[in-house]
Amino acid sequence: YPSFSWSSSWFFPALIPVFPGPYPGFSLPSSRFFPALIPVFPAAKPRLDNESCPQQQNWTEGQEGILACRATGRPEPEVKCSKDGNSLTAGISYPANRGHIGTYRCRATNVLGTAESNVTVWVQC
Repeated sequence: YPSFSWSSSWFFPALIPVFPGPYPGFSLPSSRFFPALIPVFPAAKPRLDNESCPQQQNWTEGQEGILACRATGRPEPEVKCSKDGNSLTAGISYPANRGHIGTYRCRATNVLGTAESNVTVWVQC
C-alpha cells in the first residue's frame, strides 16, 4: 500500500461562502467568504496484478489454505472471489480440501470501477 503523509500538496485553497444566520459563539468575517484548505485525496480504480493476486495457488489438503488476492485502489476496493456460486473470502484461512480445487473469479470493486482476475487453486492430496 502506498505511504501517506500530509503536505501542502494534499490541499487546495478554496473560498467557502458564509451564510448569515444565528451561529452561537461564531463571529462572521467581514467578507461573505472565508478561506479554507480542503484536502485532496487521489482516487484510483481497483487493480489486481499477478503479484497481489497470483493466478495459480497451491494448497495442501488438511492444512490451512488462504486465497491470496489483494487489490489496490482508492478508496480501498472490496475483493470477492467465487466459483460455481460458492464464494471464498480472500485473505481468510480455510481447511483445504478437494472441494476447493478449481478456478475462482475474483472481483475487486470500489466506487470508481471493477477489476477482475481468475485464480486457479490446486489442492495437493
